[in-house]
Amino acid sequence: MRKSKPLKGARDAWGLMGLAAGAAAATPWFAGDWRSVAAGGAAALLGGLVLAHPRARDRLDPVDPQAREGFVLPSDARYPGTGPLVGYTADRGAPVRIPYALFVRHLMLVGASGVGKTTLGLWLIWQQICQGGGVLFIDAKLDVDTLDTMAYFMRAIGRENDFYVLNVNDPDHSHTYNPILSGDADEVASRLLNLLPSSENDPGADHYRQSANHALTVIVGALKAARFRYHFTDLTILLQSADAMEWMLRQVPEGPERMALSVFLDKYRRRERGGGDRPPRAALDVNKMKDTLGGMAGRLALFAQGKFGEVFNTYAPQIDLSSIVTNNKVIYVMLPTMAKDTASINLGKMILSDLRTATARVQAMPKTKRPWPPYLVFADEMGSYTMPGIARLFEQARSANIAMIPAFQAFGNLREVSREFADILVQNTWSKALFRFGSNDSAEAAAEIIGKIVRYRHSVSRSESASASAQFIQAAPQSSESAAGNLGESWSETEDYRVSPDKLAGLGMGQCVLTIGPRTYHLNIPRITTPVDDDPERPVFEPPAYPTRVPDGERGIDLESRVDEFLMGG
Repeated sequence: MRKSKPLKGARDAWGLMGLAAGAAAATPWFAGDWRSVAAGGAAALLGGLVLAHPRARDRLDPVDPQAREGFVLPSDARYPGTGPLVGYTADRGAPVRIPYALFVRHLMLVGASGVGKTTLGLWLIWQQICQGGGVLFIDAKLDVDTLDTMAYFMRAIGRENDFYVLNVNDPDHSHTYNPILSGDADEVASRLLNLLPSSENDPGADHYRQSANHALTVIVGALKAARFRYHFTDLTILLQSADAMEWMLRQVPEGPERMALSVFLDKYRRRERGGGDRPPRAALDVNKMKDTLGGMAGRLALFAQGKFGEVFNTYAPQIDLSSIVTNNKVIYVMLPTMAKDTASINLGKMILSDLRTATARVQAMPKTKRPWPPYLVFADEMGSYTMPGIARLFEQARSANIAMIPAFQAFGNLREVSREFADILVQNTWSKALFRFGSNDSAEAAAEIIGKIVRYRHSVSRSESASASAQFIQAAPQSSESAAGNLGESWSETEDYRVSPDKLAGLGMGQCVLTIGPRTYHLNIPRITTPVDDDPERPVFEPPAYPTRVPDGERGIDLESRVDEFLMGG
């Protein structure tokens, strides 16, 4: 509860003098003197207004930063211009938008689970869909309700044929995807290397990483030179079978790609003696290949088996992320991180790596052909599948009109990758929506990001003292007594958090503190609801059919149909 405002200062003194003048004019001394009575009444009226105005203003002002719960923080002036609506200020109910020029500088969402990050993400996605923009929504959980909500959004706006779904947990209701098919050899190799752990401080691991990079670049380059289309199973077989490698070498036409593959394979050959009519030959040492490339083959095998294989083992995928981004399409990715942790994390990394390639292609386009409104990438619970290589995406995406919205539960998710990675993401997200935190560490980090302001502290000190003395042996009755008092008042200038960690830890559900550059807002986030929320008997979502075919002049390598021949030696 707010305390009553005390009477102090020159303003209140003038108000009291006006009331006193009115009281004096009402005495019998001025009876019959209408001028004095009128002047006294006017003085009393003005004095009352002077005293009442600031107190009424404070009573009507909803800002109350002192309360521990249900507090209302003041918000800064809003930015002009058009852009997505984030929410409404808690003090005035005014809408706050992020202008598109600042929206492409990215928005970070940080807060504990269940406090409103996904709600804000869906609210921004709905606006994006209504504007005709594109969306990549990576959801680190299998939430059928969110899938049906996204499908309802697309139907409601008449864009159901722009909607793609990637659900490796349910291949029958998912579009097909082959993230290693598009791009040149270097791009595909870089995409696959993100599946390996970082090796910056481990020379031994870095050796194997560089060996895998060389192998993948050479093999993918040879496949493309032979105009073969391939998938994860094909690469897995090639990395583990000497016979498959020899067969593919014979299929590659003469040129630099064939020469590069021959030189690469020569490192793994050993001389075998001939026997009978068989001349000596240099055979591939498959065990040596497996020692060097077996780790990568194992990671590729995660995408080649079971339900993952049903989605990824295709030569004519329905999902082409570069085309989806450039044409403002919408794709919803469901990661089964609870049931298939390792494979789902690798899939999230693969999609973000594919997005880097799509961003590079958009950057090469004329500015007039880049996505508008800016393409929106909402990576929910990104802490589950982030990696160091994604930091560059935040540095480069702005120039491609791609707005990144990563969502984390705590700043510790970023520091788990590296402190440098955390600093890069904080530096390259111009706007930050800070929700309720469950730990003091994250709340203090968020308060530091919001910044500090200068506050004036008022202090009053009072002291009293008294003393008495008399001589023990005296000729005359002499004694002394003294008393002293002191009253001091001081003002000091100090730096304090603009929003304290306690306030960030006490935000209500659906509330956040939004920073856009140097400006800060205390917002209530709208929650969009659909008929899906009240329909438990709704039918299973059926993704739109997008017929595809292998381009003319290319063919699938189809090593899977010959796996017994290659892996068992024929």
